[in-house]
Amino acid sequence: MSRERVAPARPEPACRLLLISPPRLDPASFAPRLEAALAAGGSAGFLLRLAGAERSAAGRAAAELRPLCAAHGVACLLQDDVGLALELGVDGVHLGAAEAVPAARAALGPGRILGASCGSSRHAAMVAGDAGADYIAFGDPERPPTVELGELIAWWSELFVLPCLVESAASVTDCRTLARAGADFIGVAALVWQDARGPAAVVADLRRAIAT
Repeated sequence: MSRERVAPARPEPACRLLLISPPRLDPASFAPRLEAALAAGGSAGFLLRLAGAERSAAGRAAAELRPLCAAHGVACLLQDDVGLALELGVDGVHLGAAEAVPAARAALGPGRILGASCGSSRHAAMVAGDAGADYIAFGDPERPPTVELGELIAWWSELFVLPCLVESAASVTDCRTLARAGADFIGVAALVWQDARGPAAVVADLRRAIAT
């Protein structure tokens, strides 16, 4: 999910995973689980998205987990905090608000990845792309995908070269459906971390699903 990979041509294989962190984690105990997921392949990036974490806690987590991402050639992204991303030198930022793209792009410069959540808004996605986002994201991470979301992805992938991420995959079937609709990246969170078989087994299932 480097800037070179995401702009403008669609990556190969056509769809890859974005691993999204649990909302709360202890970096030391989470690191082996992230390592297992990354080693299973198929992931373009890891998004550190911590609910209500203090900046110092987010910084410690990013500092510990980023080397794992680098070792596997996977981009490490922070949620929203442009200043911390610059301070730590991580690969980029995922914004929860598309309207923040212009300021974030100016601060990050051209060398770091910038993504933006656009919900189900076609207008917000086009504006974010024009403002310098490297990818846009559709869907609601708190809700399962809908038929309308699939239609939105198909519309975007047909008309635009800017990659799109889908944030609402909750099952292997979801991932297969979203990949077939034209998603470039599929964000997965609890689906990977909460399965008793472990992250590597889940990622292997997901890789098979999005390749079919």
